[in-house]
Amino acid sequence: MASDIPLDKAYLTAIWLETLFYGMNFVLFVGCVTTLTIYRRTPAVNKLLLAVALIMFFFSSAHVTLGFQRLIEGFIHRREWPGGPDAFFSDVSIPANVVKVGIHTVNSIIGDSVVVWRCFLVWGRDWKMCALPILLIIASAVCGFAQTVYFARAKALHSAFAHTLQIWNGSLFSLSLATNVCATLLISLRVVYRYMLRLGGSRTAFRYWRVLVIIIESGMVYSIALICEITLYFLHSNAFYIVYDPIAQLTAITPTLIIILAALQLTANDVHSRMTRSRDTRVIHLNTRGEQTTSTELDTMQFAVPHPIGQKDTFASALPTPDWEKAETAPGVQVVRAL
Repeated sequence: MASDIPLDKAYLTAIWLETLFYGMNFVLFVGCVTTLTIYRRTPAVNKLLLAVALIMFFFSSAHVTLGFQRLIEGFIHRREWPGGPDAFFSDVSIPANVVKVGIHTVNSIIGDSVVVWRCFLVWGRDWKMCALPILLIIASAVCGFAQTVYFARAKALHSAFAHTLQIWNGSLFSLSLATNVCATLLISLRVVYRYMLRLGGSRTAFRYWRVLVIIIESGMVYSIALICEITLYFLHSNAFYIVYDPIAQLTAITPTLIIILAALQLTANDVHSRMTRSRDTRVIHLNTRGEQTTSTELDTMQFAVPHPIGQKDTFASALPTPDWEKAETAPGVQVVRAL
């Protein structure tokens, strides 16, 4: 493209953006490990999810490290070589670049697998609904590793847009996008069906939260990034690199967010179960004199596990009991003080 951004400038911008995304990835990783271990809501640590988070963060760290190493080599150590940094970054067969491509493939496969895992759980552990996404992941793995091999052998090719590489690159990007779009549609349809049809319409208190849960759980943000990546790649624009390298971090950020939602029990299934339970909960409002005023339906979501009736916190148990707390309540009835 005549008005395309220079390759060296595109690569420098890409690594700068990737470091920003890596910072977000690091914060989410720490939060994920803490949620799965110290603040877990299960009796035992979920070793599988913890291992997935560790592997993705390890590969993400390796990817940004290799990118920074190539940046130093291209702009400092080889800046006086024939062609300068632009010629160095166009050589796709350099070992560091080949390893980066392989890492990107592995992280992409793991990330897509986490999204499909959420789809599997949302659909009540029905593998039939996840058959197509699983086949797409397998096809993505084949294309991704074949792409890595061709990059290693492409010593005579000095462009990622060469026809031979374009076949495998385009196939990998398209299959990954198809996997995420398919999982996004399946998760969204399931959530919309359960909330809007079975629960009789949307509730104001949950409206925006449900939208956020759907976006995170389905990997919709990652799908949008893939669309930008594919568009720029088939336009043969060097701006493709500005999207390609940060996506290596996004492949870990999206699954990590999903794991955090699952660990905190804030997924679509958890929200649905809370909404279902809230319809069956009776609430008695007492004024400051202990007189019953109204009985209404609970319509708010509780993220913390409530204490059983009659059980108090350690600090609260040391305080004198007010008269309004002494009101007798039937089993299963929640008492709320109206100020």
